[in-house]
Amino acid sequence: MKKCSGAIKIFDQEEYHKSMELLELGASAYRQGRYDEAKRYYEQSAELGSSQAACNLGYIYAYGRTGERDDEQAFYWFNLAAVDGNANACYKVGDAYYYGDFVASNPALAFRYYKKAADYLDYSDTDDDIKADIFYRLALCYFKGSGVQLDLLQALSYVNQAETYSYYDRFNDKFMWESVAKRIETLRAQIIAKLDAQFAELKSDNDA
Repeated sequence: MKKCSGAIKIFDQEEYHKSMELLELGASAYRQGRYDEAKRYYEQSAELGSSQAACNLGYIYAYGRTGERDDEQAFYWFNLAAVDGNANACYKVGDAYYYGDFVASNPALAFRYYKKAADYLDYSDTDDDIKADIFYRLALCYFKGSGVQLDLLQALSYVNQAETYSYYDRFNDKFMWESVAKRIETLRAQIIAKLDAQFAELKSDNDA
């Protein structure tokens, strides 16, 4: 399997436009279920510098679109794109560390990559379709104290943002939006229940 050497880099405008053309051809083939063809286009686009093409290759390997699932290759491509500042790839690298896919489970690193993903969103106005996923993961980390100090108010703030963008997913019929929305709804209810319990305990102590 041919791999890109080093970090992704765009060398000139001609290569940039060619990489975007190949990326779109790959995306079109992917949507039609022609995964081998999509993979070839993504590889060519990534070689020319497209971090999104590298991220898409990560998905192909993560879901075994052209064969068996390959966590090592998925991590390689997601990590390559994450180094280049791709928000989507960052949260997928975070998932690898959170769940221990190919790499050892490391909640602190998982949280760090989720936070990077959120930070990279500030530089793009085209990532609305992944904001619910990213903010949900940050909310989950703060709720569980996973990789970061437990903070229910921070968890509530992030899950509220996730819920807002889950409506973007619904209106745009994002793939599997229902399951993402359900996870967000469930987590939000859990966070509010814990906050209400803490408030009730505090009130009882003050009234005693």
